[in-house]
Amino acid sequence: MAIKRTAMKHHPNIYEYETKRGKRYSVRRRYKDLSGKYKMYTSSGYTSWQDAEQDLRKFEMKLFDGSLSEAEQRKITVDDYFDTVRKRKVESGLWKHSTEMQRVNLYEHIISPVFGKRALNEITRMAYQQFITNLGNSQKYTVTTLRHINSVMQSIMADAEVYNIIPKSLIRKIQLVGGRPQKSQTVTKDEYDQFMRTAKKICNQYDFAMVKMLTLGERRGELMGLRKSSFTFTVDEQTNEPICAIKFDLARTPDAVKGTTLKSAASYRTIWVTGSYIKTIKFVLNHTEQLICNVKGSVPDDYFIWVNPETGNPYQPDRPRDLFARISLTAGVKINPHKFRHYFATKVRSNATISDTDAMHWLGHKHIEMTDSYTRETPEGAIQVFRGVEDDLRPITPPDK
Repeated sequence: MAIKRTAMKHHPNIYEYETKRGKRYSVRRRYKDLSGKYKMYTSSGYTSWQDAEQDLRKFEMKLFDGSLSEAEQRKITVDDYFDTVRKRKVESGLWKHSTEMQRVNLYEHIISPVFGKRALNEITRMAYQQFITNLGNSQKYTVTTLRHINSVMQSIMADAEVYNIIPKSLIRKIQLVGGRPQKSQTVTKDEYDQFMRTAKKICNQYDFAMVKMLTLGERRGELMGLRKSSFTFTVDEQTNEPICAIKFDLARTPDAVKGTTLKSAASYRTIWVTGSYIKTIKFVLNHTEQLICNVKGSVPDDYFIWVNPETGNPYQPDRPRDLFARISLTAGVKINPHKFRHYFATKVRSNATISDTDAMHWLGHKHIEMTDSYTRETPEGAIQVFRGVEDDLRPITPPDK
């Protein structure tokens, strides 16, 4: 049976309770530890409230002079502190929903089983280097995944250093070795043409419109987050040509089917299209409204533009992936939606008439280096480079035998 404790008036955090040996007193003091979690200090068995209050004062002195913090530092585990870092990053907006899910997945499945229960100040450089080397040599993870794993652990230790939980992170500039090469994201012009020809042949007009919209280089989640309100039709003041603004401000992902924030602040952007894309967009809007009306009887003022014809509800966010897989099977060319983004970036960066800034903003990148990381070498690109320097090379090129 639980002991009933009664708070004493005029003596905060001191409680009295009855025992077989008479009245006793206890201390209950709530406080925040270094990781930001609330804890409860308790102590009991005192025969007088004065003794209990003296113990409370000793505890509070340790709490305020830092000696309690020093003792707690030796107890904070990597698991505990990851929760703190995660909460801080999310609340500050540094981690978007998709970023949080990725980091949590890597931490829980790879880092936590090895380091989760260890205290932060027990993480040595040698142990962590061996851990990351073993991951690389296992060939289970790509080079990019290894970088992401390391980034999670580095952020935990660096944050602990900044907030004086540990004197210094001992794993800075760790050496990453091994890892499988990233799957090729290269798409040649011939492969692209073959894929698009097949798509037009086997897809209905609505599905082909989804494929065509992805040729603009947006992320899959951004495409699935488009609503009627995402489009603004107007006219170019210079040429009097019809143009359409496409605003990206919401993403739909498998773990956020109702919509979530975009990947970064730079991802919030507006692009403009003209020509056949306007015709495609107007078709999609009209067709979607018809599908919704057929199933539900009326059309809301705003709606997601990609809906299931049978239910009138938005397609699952994985719809483009499944559609591309079906087209790839028939075309004999394996292309996924993200490869279209790489293809677009490669073509844009190889076009001298397009500025770095314009390319960066179109793709929703914060830095041009991010755009460049999406570009891929292609045979046609290499030939263009060669032809550009062919005359300069000819004098030192050995004659053909």
